[in-house]
Amino acid sequence: MKEKHYARLTVDMTPDEHTYLKMASAQLGMSMRQFILVAAFQKMGAIEDEWLAEKAAETLRRLESSQEKVSIES
Repeated sequence: MKEKHYARLTVDMTPDEHTYLKMASAQLGMSMRQFILVAAFQKMGAIEDEWLAEKAAETLRRLESSQEKVSIES
């Protein structure tokens, strides 16, 4: 059986930031690792949603200004 490979990320923070992160994680009943991963992936999802919305708005602007032609075929 093949072993899983994990990448490692090191984050430098002050002792106060570490304590706050540890307390917040414990309050939510998860490890600091879980907390960081959930927060990071939620943020990535929000960024992706914003990017997609920007691309859609850009396409609509081009369509409305006749810079892009649309053909609808049945």
